[in-house]
Amino acid sequence: MGTNGQVLETNFATVRYELDHSHTFDFPDGSVLCPIAPDIKAYYPLQDEYYQYFDSTSAPSLSLALAQLERYIQEEGPFDGVLGFSQGATLAATYLARLSLDYPSRSLPFRCAIFFCGGIPFDSEALKLGDMVLVDPGTTGPILGLSTANIWGRNDIIWPGSSEVLCELCDNEYKNVYIHDEGHSIPGPRAKEAVQGCVRAIRRAILTADLMQ
Repeated sequence: MGTNGQVLETNFATVRYELDHSHTFDFPDGSVLCPIAPDIKAYYPLQDEYYQYFDSTSAPSLSLALAQLERYIQEEGPFDGVLGFSQGATLAATYLARLSLDYPSRSLPFRCAIFFCGGIPFDSEALKLGDMVLVDPGTTGPILGLSTANIWGRNDIIWPGSSEVLCELCDNEYKNVYIHDEGHSIPGPRAKEAVQGCVRAIRRAILTADLMQ
């Protein structure tokens, strides 16, 4: 929240450079304007526009973001995978969870999902009633049956524990987990070991997706 597509592209650049250069990525902005995130104020122009994908207290805002994501997939896809950081990962996970629970016989629109510091997805049934309720893996069990890379920092003080819960919602057979020593961030050039760990997890997720075909 308080970033934009350019910020995500920049933050992902080091990991992206280490991946196979045949991969291409889209970095769409959110649609809800909000103040710049405090931790990036020193690095990006304050006069630029910064966004969030949805207001985390508003069911209509989340419903609109899900509809916008679905339209983007239809108009710009198909895509092999989805990559999200922080609230972007929450949105992607909420979208995939909704499809998995509401349409279990339908194929998902992605072969794999890469979650960086992801939040807990929201319950689609509660959302229909206008309520913002987090999915409880103790009730649902694993519901994301696609290949995933679950990556987070053990020193995440912004969303502590959220990535662990999201990881529980991913199928044990198809998930790849990497926990680095950074915080709520995508590791950059100063964290070489963490970058390589991210790359390995993403490559395993892609390989797992290939084997699932």
